[in-house]
Amino acid sequence: MKTFLWWFVTGSATTLAVLMVQGGVQDLISGDKSAANFVLTIVGGGLLAGCIAIIMNRIK
Repeated sequence: MKTFLWWFVTGSATTLAVLMVQGGVQDLISGDKSAANFVLTIVGGGLLAGCIAIIMNRIK
């Protein structure tokens, strides 16, 4: 569980960074996209990283 949480946070932070580099702040301010889309994308990135970490840990 500790491994999953670490990689979930890392994946979420990386996804947030990528969104901000692509102009995410501007989209949120202008209202082109809803905040729910950003939250779902960030959580999805965290889940992806966490699940991959668990799979790699089991293979090892």
